[in-house]
Amino acid sequence: MKKIPLILMSLLMLLGLVLSACAGAEEVAENLSPLGPSIDMDEEAWSSDIMSAPEAEDGKEAGGTTSAIDRMMIYNADLEIAVIDPDGVMQAIISLAETEGGFVVSSNSYKTFSNDRALPRANVTVRVPAEKLEAIMEDIKALTPDPAEDVISENISGDDVTSEYTDLESRLRNLEAAEAALVALMEDARDPEDVLAIFDELTYYRGEIEIVKGRMKYLEESADLSALSVSIVAKESLQPIEIVGWEPKGTAKRAVEALIEAVQFLGNAAIWFGIYCLPFLIPLGIGAYFLIRLIRKRRAAKKAGKVEVIEGSGKES
Repeated sequence: MKKIPLILMSLLMLLGLVLSACAGAEEVAENLSPLGPSIDMDEEAWSSDIMSAPEAEDGKEAGGTTSAIDRMMIYNADLEIAVIDPDGVMQAIISLAETEGGFVVSSNSYKTFSNDRALPRANVTVRVPAEKLEAIMEDIKALTPDPAEDVISENISGDDVTSEYTDLESRLRNLEAAEAALVALMEDARDPEDVLAIFDELTYYRGEIEIVKGRMKYLEESADLSALSVSIVAKESLQPIEIVGWEPKGTAKRAVEALIEAVQFLGNAAIWFGIYCLPFLIPLGIGAYFLIRLIRKRRAAKKAGKVEVIEGSGKES
């Protein structure tokens, strides 16, 4: 019973070394064959296809990897337009996207206020087939009164994910090869500890496989369906500001109103001063008055005393 775990650990270490050296599942199956049955024929054929590395056909490299000519690109676009009816154009864009095989990601409409006017705005994000992106953008620009003036901005950006997708394909093949080898090993295991150890490894690899497949699916869908974000503003909001003519009558009226307000302010200030401040200021003023007189009298008395002393000293001499 002690020999099986040692053999199992040795095989798992060998499996990791073989996979890191990019060897196929065929060699792994040969190393595992002394302990139990080999992998089923479908998995052997799949592994031999990886190891044989046939020449690329129809623009594909060995193992189904996309060649340098067939790139995987993700295109996204932004468009800002001015129209008379933003809400109506937003609905037209949604219908256009759905007709062309796309769908709506998000949409919202709201109003902004300028010079006491409510100006409608709308934003919509759709996903449309990548090969139809430019044509759909032209159809959207045609919804404006004058495409030459009412298309405020447009932008198309692309992201090349060919390298990432190729790496994911390679990683997926290695993970699936490891999964198949672990399945074959688990079928031959008899010790419960060995079964649990293999099951833990198998759970880990299957989780990694699902993560890789999910990322590959996301890249495929993003490459097939481009995101198009459209910002729709009211054409009225782009009109130049009209300068209102000068009216002396209105200016004089505003000047009189300002004068009246100033007089009212001064009158209110005088009332507050007389009622709120004077009751405190009058006693304080009287006290300050007598205090100042007292100080002046003392200063005068001191000066007079000094004069008498000086005169007396002069007579004695």
